[in-house]
Amino acid sequence: MTSLASYLSAAGAIAKRDFLLFASYRTRLVTTLFTTAVSLTLFYYVSRLVNSKSIGSPDDYYAFVVVGLTILGVLTSTLSAPVATLRAELQTGTFERLVVSPFGAVRAIASLLIFPLALATVVGILSLCFAGVVFGLHVHWSTAPLAIPVAVLGAIAFAPLGLVMASAVVVFKQTNAGAAFVITGFSLLAGVYFPVHLLPAWIRWASDVQPFTPAVDLLRNLLVATPLRESAGLELAKLAGFAVVLTPVALLLLQAAVRRSRRRGTIIEY
Repeated sequence: MTSLASYLSAAGAIAKRDFLLFASYRTRLVTTLFTTAVSLTLFYYVSRLVNSKSIGSPDDYYAFVVVGLTILGVLTSTLSAPVATLRAELQTGTFERLVVSPFGAVRAIASLLIFPLALATVVGILSLCFAGVVFGLHVHWSTAPLAIPVAVLGAIAFAPLGLVMASAVVVFKQTNAGAAFVITGFSLLAGVYFPVHLLPAWIRWASDVQPFTPAVDLLRNLLVATPLRESAGLELAKLAGFAVVLTPVALLLLQAAVRRSRRRGTIIEY
């Protein structure tokens, strides 16, 4: 228990450090929220052009895409932000502290996911409030609180991909293009911008073999009452299954990447 408390304290310290670094750029939160507001505004006016049997009225499409964008921000926070933070650690030479600390490189890298996830969750909640107040998005507040644990479960299921990307950074020192490619691919396959059933038949299967699709489906149902593609129990089971199966694999890959870089003497090089 003492070791567990020490590990949790160390993980919390890394998250606190990331928060302080973020807050030290005083306009960063403002620009983040402004960029999000611009995106929500853009899609509101795009939605005025949409009237489809697949989705419904323009308001239905706006609810569809706003929730999709919000979820995209929360889930991909576990992919792109930790990779960028790790590269910054390597560039500035501060990664050495994490490598030689008792906490260890693997736990330290995994802890880099905490603050981006928390920030994305806060921005997501503010985004829904903005869309509701300014553009009349109807959020089902009676079930909305359930979206928080589902979003966390989705992020945990998606986090192993971030750890795999971090492993590539440790070994190859560069994966920016790879992270962008993965995020773009998942956003299309999971139906962030349009329903999955509109995808060509030859690629539609890919939407069912990754954690983003059930997360998007469940959260849309909880937030704006979009019908589920499958039962809630089955989609929750998928998310839990992805988390349970992929997390140990990703941690083993990260451990192997750290061990290989140590053996080659390149672990703190950039």
